[in-house]
Amino acid sequence: MKKYMIFIFLLATAFLAGCQSDNSTNAESKELSWYTSSGYSPQSSTTAAAEYISGMVEDFESDYPGIKLNTQIQSTNIAEAMSKLLEQANQGRAPDLAVIDSYLFPQYTEYLQPLDDLMEEKGMEPDDFLSFAQDVITGPDGKVYGLYMTTDTRVLFYNKELVPEPPQTWEEIIEIGKELKEKGYDGITTPGGRGEGTSVTTLWPLFWGKGGELVDDDGNPVFGEGKNRDIMIEVLETVQNAVKEGVLPQRVAGYGSENDQNEEIAAGNIAMFIGGNWQEATLKDTLSEEEFEKWDIAPVPTLENGEKTTTAGGWVWGIFTDDPEKKEAAFDLVYRTFTSEEGMGKFASVYGGLPARSSVYDSEHYEGTKFSDVYKEMLDGYARIRPGSEYYPEISNEMQIAISDVISGNKEPEEAVDDAWEVVNKE
Repeated sequence: MKKYMIFIFLLATAFLAGCQSDNSTNAESKELSWYTSSGYSPQSSTTAAAEYISGMVEDFESDYPGIKLNTQIQSTNIAEAMSKLLEQANQGRAPDLAVIDSYLFPQYTEYLQPLDDLMEEKGMEPDDFLSFAQDVITGPDGKVYGLYMTTDTRVLFYNKELVPEPPQTWEEIIEIGKELKEKGYDGITTPGGRGEGTSVTTLWPLFWGKGGELVDDDGNPVFGEGKNRDIMIEVLETVQNAVKEGVLPQRVAGYGSENDQNEEIAAGNIAMFIGGNWQEATLKDTLSEEEFEKWDIAPVPTLENGEKTTTAGGWVWGIFTDDPEKKEAAFDLVYRTFTSEEGMGKFASVYGGLPARSSVYDSEHYEGTKFSDVYKEMLDGYARIRPGSEYYPEISNEMQIAISDVISGNKEPEEAVDDAWEVVNKE
């Protein structure tokens, strides 16, 4: 009996010691809050991306047993998600790690941790990021505060059988389009309705190409005054002329997204369209191999005497926590999954974006596409991102209304620009 009691006592002691050990381990673990979109998480709607990220997260958790990853999924309303994050940063409640829309990234720099030392440890050179991406991730003090992940751009897609030489300007588009119209084709389509696709794909490349600026250095609206007003009116007049000549169909006033063009592109009645690089995959998936080979890409056509410009997008990872252990873990999670040569190459391949680092285009880990090298040249040569001004969303919205009204024939270009300017500047 005595031996039995001793056995029970020792068993209980071992059990309690084990519990205390477990509790001690749990107490020592740190929570890493990860604020991400569903697309950049194990919940991605892209199956291959979801599987890839899930695997990388499992590896991370295995390598960092002292870190508990708390994944927080952002709202699908980007403006709402970014506004919430900025409010949290202002109040000192920001998550440890977050993905931020690239054009808004400068608004967060003052709250983020510099990453230069960690980049150096991994052998990452800031100059390896595409030029526009370098501008985004570098703070006013010259330090790097973010890791640009994948990006996108806008281009002219054209059917080589119908358009042997791509037009350089909208004047050439109209000239070529009138000939195509006689053959039963729509010359060109591009977003022209309510949606951000209209701004970044149709409006801004034309406007920027003539030297137009939407806001000043302080972020205040200037698009509707002086030289900028004249350029914006010229943009709308050019689009209006294309509609009047029957080259740009009036129905694009209902297209707010680049993808709104996909159905009729697949039908084969369009000779050219301005869209996003991701639509290459749409062409490949919906057309026969023979038909797909007829398509090529070129820079977005400019206004007369304008310079080549295109819009770039994408997202950037920023680290808010100043805890050295969590900062290093957060950096490693992003590095291995999204921004190392292997991570960016694999993620871009499964997700469909374009790498934001030059070296990745030549990496064995990046599958690439038919036009990858051309996209890279455009992105590194003359791509721009939207201004991070607090006024930008309203400017964009009002100019979407303006171009839609012009295409629909409801307003003249000058009236449409002045109306947009008045709304944006209301007290």
